[in-house]
Amino acid sequence: MSRVTLSGRAYRAVLLSVLVLLAAACSSSGSASGSPSSAGSASSSAAAPSASDSAALCSDVAALRGSLQELTSIRPSPSAATELRAAVQKVQTNLAGLSTAAGALWNEQVGNLRSALTKLQSAVSTLATQRNASSVSGVVTAVGGVSAAARQLLDAASPSCPSPSASSGSSSS
Repeated sequence: MSRVTLSGRAYRAVLLSVLVLLAAACSSSGSASGSPSSAGSASSSAAAPSASDSAALCSDVAALRGSLQELTSIRPSPSAATELRAAVQKVQTNLAGLSTAAGALWNEQVGNLRSALTKLQSAVSTLATQRNASSVSGVVTAVGGVSAAARQLLDAASPSCPSPSASSGSSSS
């Protein structure tokens, strides 16, 4: 039963790679909207929100986007596990608000992201107590799941609530 412990430099490099992958996934939320997936079919069957509900819903989508970006801005450091834990909790809180506002809209995507965040939270807890290759690998895998689930949800929300960055390139007509 040998235990592999990562040096501080290796730990920071792996954690930075994980965060870069998550940042890339969150920033590309509007680019894959034409790709076939089950995400689009689940959201198309739900009723569109009214104008007043839409503003509140888009506010919740923006809050979720912001907390996902905060999660991705965490840099490798001795306190990264603590920061990741707090960032995951903030994303979960914003996701709960979005889920309440959205009702059945994007229900499958919200559930998928909620599940992925639970797995990431567990992996971060393990990382906090065991700094080894296995715990880092667990975080990498969990971040990949959060990344995919976040992309699905943000892609589904994009037609109703486009991200500010998705519309900034098309403002010059």
